[in-house]
Amino acid sequence: MIFNPCFVTGTTLGDTWFSLISKLWDEGRRGVLITEGSHKGSKRIEFDAVFACSSFPHDRPLAPILPPGVGEVPTSDDAIQKYFEEYLMNPKLLPNEEYRYSTWINGKLHNPSAKHSGGIETQIDWVIRHFREKGYGNNHCYIQVGNPESNFAYDISYTNETERRTSPCLRGLDFKIKDNHLLMGVVYRSWDLYGGWPENMGGFTLLNEYVCGMLGDVKPGPMSCFSMGLHCYDHQIKAVMKVLGKNIDQYSIY
Repeated sequence: MIFNPCFVTGTTLGDTWFSLISKLWDEGRRGVLITEGSHKGSKRIEFDAVFACSSFPHDRPLAPILPPGVGEVPTSDDAIQKYFEEYLMNPKLLPNEEYRYSTWINGKLHNPSAKHSGGIETQIDWVIRHFREKGYGNNHCYIQVGNPESNFAYDISYTNETERRTSPCLRGLDFKIKDNHLLMGVVYRSWDLYGGWPENMGGFTLLNEYVCGMLGDVKPGPMSCFSMGLHCYDHQIKAVMKVLGKNIDQYSIY
């Protein structure tokens, strides 16, 4: 087979998103049949592997600004703020929720070393404390999302989409401090580029700013992300073509 890894750089989050959309259209693997998962039976265009970096992700607006007439925008700064507060920082689940990313980011865990809090600590609080106690030159601060048992959710049979069980698409958040700036790396196993990436990365950018605020003397820095499953679904392709300014008649090449 021909394996095509891609590397994308951008300035703002919006600029990086547009660059990813363009790169996916030009170099993504087309016609990938979804045999199980979201939109089962349809197809998507997907990167074999992609690493992307945003140099100035904290510039506002965080949400991309779409060209006139493209259609509904994938997110907004207000939606990103809500996503950060509710899905990344608030671990309390609604009755129909199996998990949120905050289940692992800000959920309480047993840690005997956290004597200041009675042996209970969240991963994000541990990251902040570890930087304070061990210095900014350590490579330890990584938040793990999910657990091995969550993979077995895919073995559970279901009769309709509402019964389908999943494991988290986000798998990890990597924190590094270099030149007094907090860098963050984001790892996804599967990722909707058009509808998910802008809001997800906007939320992680706010998380970066939150950690910097708690440390007090570190500035928010560049963001990077990696995935072997970053994609657009076939029902999004027309919107993608509008973003890229392509003639809709070219849809047939997909």
